[in-house]
Amino acid sequence: MTESFEFEDPIDEVYAVRRKISSRYGNDVRKIVAAAREWLKQDVTAGRVYVSFPSARIASTTA
Repeated sequence: MTESFEFEDPIDEVYAVRRKISSRYGNDVRKIVAAAREWLKQDVTAGRVYVSFPSARIASTTA
């Protein structure tokens, strides 16, 4: 998704990106997540560095 869009209204760009994603992966969140994981894997293999934070844990309120 390296294409650039030229829109006067930013929401039109959002809709265009959503249509492109939907045309490629349908409305299947699992397919979108699998593609994102593959992009991440390829980037890491190519040497790109990502920062990851530990997951937030909420402390128990019971003693």
